[in-house]
Amino acid sequence: MTLTRREVLGAVGIAAGTCALSSCAMEGVGSFQGGASKKVFPWKYAELDPDATAQRAYIHCAKGHCMYGVFATVMSQLADEYGEPYRSFPVDMMIYGAGGVADWGSICGALNGSAALIGLFVKDEAEIKKLVNELFLWYQQTELPQYAPPKPGLNIKMAKSVSDSVLCHVSVTRWCKASGHKAYTKPQKERCKRLTVDVAKKTVEILNAHFASQFSAALQHDEKTRQCMPCHTKGSKLQNTRGRMDCDSCHTTLPDDHGLI
Repeated sequence: MTLTRREVLGAVGIAAGTCALSSCAMEGVGSFQGGASKKVFPWKYAELDPDATAQRAYIHCAKGHCMYGVFATVMSQLADEYGEPYRSFPVDMMIYGAGGVADWGSICGALNGSAALIGLFVKDEAEIKKLVNELFLWYQQTELPQYAPPKPGLNIKMAKSVSDSVLCHVSVTRWCKASGHKAYTKPQKERCKRLTVDVAKKTVEILNAHFASQFSAALQHDEKTRQCMPCHTKGSKLQNTRGRMDCDSCHTTLPDDHGLI
């Protein structure tokens, strides 16, 4: 039996459609051009130099903002170490995190990128939460930015501030109040570049310690937040909220009928 060209193409199309609706459509998931043929998770991590990370993060942040700055910095170093699939990872997708996700002011993009990295290299969910918790608490409680670039994009006396929050909106606003500068200005953008470097360095330090079996959580919530949690979080009497941010980030006052804390 001889098939015409149209019949052959039609048969191929039907086969392709059937494959798309079946498990064979998933065979390539997790693979990258030039990379491994099978999905491998978590990805392998190599100990990185925090100072070398800082130098790259400052440059990458200038190219693609905060989330990209952290994520591309770590992936590019691992690409130098391992090649694929790190080299083919579409890091440009991480620009969405700028300004707290498309300028919505939610989770700080630098933290967003760092949490994604931790999730890429650490398999156990409980361990992921432990590492992210340490990073986020450090961000909330530390006077930032600390990094001083040898060749700054903007040479100014850099003010520091404590965010008491992981939200871009709060973090930027509190820095603006401390510095006297406005948002969307060159000083504020320079501040966020340097803060991105701080977050990238801290992320690498946490991952290095984790994979050397030397990580130990050192930070905890402030006293007021610790007083709130027994009533409002999982397993509590009310259990009417979820989250780990410092309560004062949003709840600056309490209703009259609220009990003493």
